[in-house]
Amino acid sequence: MVYARIIGGLVSDVAFLSPETGLNGTSEDIVKSREESGQNHIPPQKPKTFVELVWEALQDVTLILLRLAAIFSLALSFYHPPMQIRQSKASGGVEDGGEAAAGWIDSIAILLLVVCVVLETAFNDWSKEKQFRGLQRRIEHDQKFSVVRGGQVIQINVSEIVVGDIAQAKYGDFLPADSILIQANDLKIDESSLTGELDHVKKSVNKDPMLRSGVNSQTGIIFTLLAA
Repeated sequence: MVYARIIGGLVSDVAFLSPETGLNGTSEDIVKSREESGQNHIPPQKPKTFVELVWEALQDVTLILLRLAAIFSLALSFYHPPMQIRQSKASGGVEDGGEAAAGWIDSIAILLLVVCVVLETAFNDWSKEKQFRGLQRRIEHDQKFSVVRGGQVIQINVSEIVVGDIAQAKYGDFLPADSILIQANDLKIDESSLTGELDHVKKSVNKDPMLRSGVNSQTGIIFTLLAA
């Protein structure tokens, strides 16, 4: 059986593929498919800067309340009503001066504590994001998938897969791209990562052959035509 290559949602009138041979595997064919349909790669989002993480940490409700309370307390420590000033002068002002000093010291201590918490939170988030991106890069570099090219089953990086490749998936594999089922026996797919439903979905070549990227095969070896 021969399948037409799907490009941009339309069937190409020049490229027809056999599931036994797949793409011919030449660099010209691969480059052409990649130019017409793009790469199987989603550019990562720009990582947040440390300043942005600091700003996010400052939005915590508890820290906002602490800042407001510290600023209010600091302002009160320097405010003295006229009557209190006259009484302070009459008594020498030693006791009131000590209370004022204690008030602004406590306020400054609270603000410094808030600064420490914000910096620690931002640094922890920055470290976690850095580790996650490093792990993601290693996974993308090491993740391989089986495709049929030139009549042979070969292993290539997921990012090197192109539209028109015949993918060979086995039990437990996650499909690297949207595809059309072309060969399988009693196939069941785990779509919980997309729909949240735990029940497996039956798929067949003649009925509901479309497979979405990220679904998990729950049967033996299947062959799919990568469409996007």
